[in-house]
Amino acid sequence: MNLRYTRLFTGDDGLSHFEDVDVELHPDVPAPGELAVSAPLQASAVLFAAGPKEGSHPEQPESRRQLIIGLQGSAEIITRDETRTLGPGDVLLAEDLEGPGHASRSTEGFSAVVVVL
Repeated sequence: MNLRYTRLFTGDDGLSHFEDVDVELHPDVPAPGELAVSAPLQASAVLFAAGPKEGSHPEQPESRRQLIIGLQGSAEIITRDETRTLGPGDVLLAEDLEGPGHASRSTEGFSAVVVVL
């Protein structure tokens, strides 16, 4: 059993890129009443965040590694070669800490849980 999230990272070319990552869960087939779980990630803080309608930010790198879990609305995350939409239930690991980074925009507003890693 696997889950998937999107990773946003700085490539060898110094630019931000997306990658789909499968999370391995164990056990492969959980018994009734048992959960399949991943290896733990260490986190330092959990934040709730909300951006307004028509909100955006220009191209910039992230200031820290963070896992963003969409709750409501949607946001477009824009790199120089691709745009992806993050919506409710989507998970983005943002770790493009160098280079020009990425831009974002939302026409309807966006709220998320942000886990600082």
